[in-house]
Amino acid sequence: MRTSTPSFSNLIKNPLATIITLLAISLLLLFLPPKFSNRIKMTCVAPIRPLQWATCFCSNSASNFFDKVISSWQETHGKKDLEQQVLQFKNKLVEQQDTIYKLENKLRILSRLPAENKIIKKNSIPADIIGYDASNFRKSIIINVGTKHGIKTNNIVISDNALIGKVTSVSGSNSVVQLITDPASRIPGRVVQTREQVILEGDGTVFCKLKYVPRWAKLKKGDDIVTSDIGGFYPVSLPVATVVENETKSGALFQSVKVLPRVNISKMESVLVILN
Repeated sequence: MRTSTPSFSNLIKNPLATIITLLAISLLLLFLPPKFSNRIKMTCVAPIRPLQWATCFCSNSASNFFDKVISSWQETHGKKDLEQQVLQFKNKLVEQQDTIYKLENKLRILSRLPAENKIIKKNSIPADIIGYDASNFRKSIIINVGTKHGIKTNNIVISDNALIGKVTSVSGSNSVVQLITDPASRIPGRVVQTREQVILEGDGTVFCKLKYVPRWAKLKKGDDIVTSDIGGFYPVSLPVATVVENETKSGALFQSVKVLPRVNISKMESVLVILN
């Protein structure tokens, strides 16, 4: 009977035959002279050298790529942390500067009261502005003092030694102040330079106007308006406004005079309430 040499596929299908074959090859290579075994090794390794080189190159490239990615991520993350810390420090600095400016503003308001106004100085309460009337443009403000601080309706309110309004309503901790720019505001005043008696009235903007100024009155830009002693309601000679424009229309009995409050209401932060 003729026997055939077992094929490689048959060996694979038969695990025992495969193991025996591998052991035989290993023993053969082990006992071969070094000269022959080295040649066999070089012959077997040569075909897979390009694959080894490519694998090594890809492995190194991938390793370098991931190292760069991780390093870049760590650097970016650390940079963001530093930027966040710097931003927090800047915000704290701005907050502290704002507090300092607010305290300086309060000190300035108190210090600008004339020395001779000892009664006003003694009977005044400092207050912070905590709100504006949302329905009207700078016609009234809300301050953080009320009845428990001794505030009453019609108390006069000043800032930088100039009149800005009066208290119109009071609660326990807050009060509403009607500003001199409110159209319902009427203040008896006097023109310092010409001595005319006038009525200062708000017009709902940042300006006010003077009522009942005779057409022959020689007003000019820059003239000062102070409170008058007519009626005895307001302290006498408190600065109120400055003339910025005046016009005499043909046939009119009175001049049309626009005045600007002495205090920039949009920049106010603190006020003084005078207890009547």
